[in-house]
Amino acid sequence: MHGDGGLEERRDRSVRLRRLVLSVTVALVAAACTSDSNAASTSGSSGPGSPSGTPTGSSGAMVTAIPQPAVPAHVPVAPESERVDLEMPTFSDPTNITNPLFPVSSQDSVLMLGHVDGKPFRTEVTLLPETQIIEWKGQRVETLVSQYNAFLDGRIQEVAYDYYAQADDGSVWYFGEDVFDFTDGAIVVTEGTWRAGRDGPAAMIMPGDPQVGDVYRTENAPGFVFEEVTVRSIDQTLKGPTGPIEGGLLANELHSDGKIEQKVFAPGYGEFYTAGGGDVEALALAVPTDALDGPFPAGLTTLSDGALEIFDDLGYFPVVTPHKHLIDPSLDG
Repeated sequence: MHGDGGLEERRDRSVRLRRLVLSVTVALVAAACTSDSNAASTSGSSGPGSPSGTPTGSSGAMVTAIPQPAVPAHVPVAPESERVDLEMPTFSDPTNITNPLFPVSSQDSVLMLGHVDGKPFRTEVTLLPETQIIEWKGQRVETLVSQYNAFLDGRIQEVAYDYYAQADDGSVWYFGEDVFDFTDGAIVVTEGTWRAGRDGPAAMIMPGDPQVGDVYRTENAPGFVFEEVTVRSIDQTLKGPTGPIEGGLLANELHSDGKIEQKVFAPGYGEFYTAGGGDVEALALAVPTDALDGPFPAGLTTLSDGALEIFDDLGYFPVVTPHKHLIDPSLDG
């Protein structure tokens, strides 16, 4: 992976390739999904567990509380007094995500490697050129769209589209995801799909200034998805792809089944390491964070241009907006 030389040219090539990958993925998803793909089980989420209100914030200003969904009693959640995600955020520049521990808007691609169930596991995360507006509690928030591809033992296991936005206080919020799980190359289930404002509240995925002891829910729609994070350390030194990384964040992530995973986040990278139940996933490379200075290699330019020419010759380069029918069925047609 290479950096500065010919940057604009490479970004243009990257955007064209992403549009191609996106359009192909959308076509596969649209063909395989059934009409009930957005139906969801509401087990354990009969309604708000806490009403909205206007408590006084630490600054003395009146703030609006986010209504909290009910969580099953067997899940050992932290007391609300430890939560840092209970106040309704505002979003003035939501797609400019500058939080160093979750720098979505400045990362083109991320590769993570590991093993799951004793098999090789690989994930590829790509920032797409499109954005998506999602309505939540009277706010129309423009979100970045990140495509997540997971491969288990060399075969596609999951494709997901994740929606992120940064609030004015620097915290990053998760507005939902469209999930497509595969078996033998075919979509078999969309369980895990959720949307802020429809299935539950948006969820804080990273505080603006995380501190030890902070608790926040990175997914907060019990019955669909649920994860609660507790920060354990904010001063870890991590071994990065190109050298030591200071200021790593260590956290425990509680799931709805009561199991806990260890998570590590690194400045400039975001999610860096995950471990739980014998499974491990660790960052291998991020672009442009780990990009090298110098011109783009001629061999890669030839390969990229050749791939684009093939699809140009086939007349296959549609301009698309991503999977709107999957985000909101009312947009079909």
